[in-house]
Amino acid sequence: MIDRNDPWAGLKPTRPKAELRAHVLAAARGAAARPAPGLFEALYRDRLLRACAAGLAALVIANAIVTGDGGGRVPAPALSTVMDDGASIPGDAGLTVAEQADELAPVIGEVSTRSRG
Repeated sequence: MIDRNDPWAGLKPTRPKAELRAHVLAAARGAAARPAPGLFEALYRDRLLRACAAGLAALVIANAIVTGDGGGRVPAPALSTVMDDGASIPGDAGLTVAEQADELAPVIGEVSTRSRG
């Protein structure tokens, strides 16, 4: 029975039939009993998945070609700048001043760069 005074009466969901619940649960049990397809079977059956896999393989191969041998590169030595007085300043080696203090001592004098703390 619909209450004409209730503005929300038409928005209430209806209950599904009892047969529908039994049918859905039986279908779910049947789907759960079937084995899931493996990776190669999924690639064989799905055209979009094959295209994505081929694109990924092409990107991996292109990256390997562009980067070369992968990790066998030897880092280039840091360049140094030679001053007018003959002293050389080491280039940027990715180290801090404290780590380069022994190498920079002839350039900056005998000033201690290490903390005494």
